[in-house]
Amino acid sequence: MQKDDDGTDKEYEWFSYYISVTSVLALIIIWSLLPDDGLWSNSVFKAVLDILPQRNWVIYSQCLVLMGMLYGYFAILMYNEDVLTPPLDDLRTITDSKGETIICANDVELVQKYAFKESSGIIDLPIMDVCEILYAKDNGNVL
Repeated sequence: MQKDDDGTDKEYEWFSYYISVTSVLALIIIWSLLPDDGLWSNSVFKAVLDILPQRNWVIYSQCLVLMGMLYGYFAILMYNEDVLTPPLDDLRTITDSKGETIICANDVELVQKYAFKESSGIIDLPIMDVCEILYAKDNGNVL
């Protein structure tokens, strides 16, 4: 059993929370499904039912919570997309902190050294060199 700093058992506390929340939920469901007229109108429970708010507020509050969750999910999605996602021209989109990036002095050395060979590093070839390699008529005489 997990003990708190003062020695009390947390399991009993969380179990009592579970029982109380489940009981409140069950009472709300029963109260929202009971008819207004008939059995409850002449009983002792009429005074208790008059204290509670109108039953429409149960539906309104549930809709409010569900729409709040929906807006929360969209807000988190937009925050992740707009704030936490790096721009497309950032090096973090193709590599992580463990990757080795290759830096060459000029494009000719870059293409000759890495375009037709498998490398252990991560590199972003210039788009003009890629187009020249892919679409040139004679691939053997590149640069």
